[in-house]
Amino acid sequence: MERGDFDNLPGKGKPLDLTPNPYAADQELAYKILKDAGCAPEWIELDKAIRERLDRARAALARSWEWHQARLSQLAGGRAEAERQQSLSSWQTAVTAFKEEVAAINKQIADLNLKVPGSQFQRLKVDAAREVEQVCH
Repeated sequence: MERGDFDNLPGKGKPLDLTPNPYAADQELAYKILKDAGCAPEWIELDKAIRERLDRARAALARSWEWHQARLSQLAGGRAEAERQQSLSSWQTAVTAFKEEVAAINKQIADLNLKVPGSQFQRLKVDAAREVEQVCH
């Protein structure tokens, strides 16, 4: 202290945040240390990664659908049947890739559901067919 090593610490002069975490139970100190260090418990980080991965997969599927629809409107009028079939094949490939990604995401969700501290934090698995249906309509 005499050297001034503690003069510029973050939060200097501010009151301590002693607000209890209602979800921490007997691990409150551990959660507080993680929070103060800018970290989160493993299950929260995993949930965040799942949400980001699902958002990317949904966005890729939506882009593929938009491209497919635009391509079909360009090819309207009975011409270029081969190109329409190629567009349909590309869309089907995108759907297959999406379903594979959802299967991997669902495995992560199963892992997450084993790690959360309570059932209220569990996630439902993603229904790939329903997701595809929503994109198409």
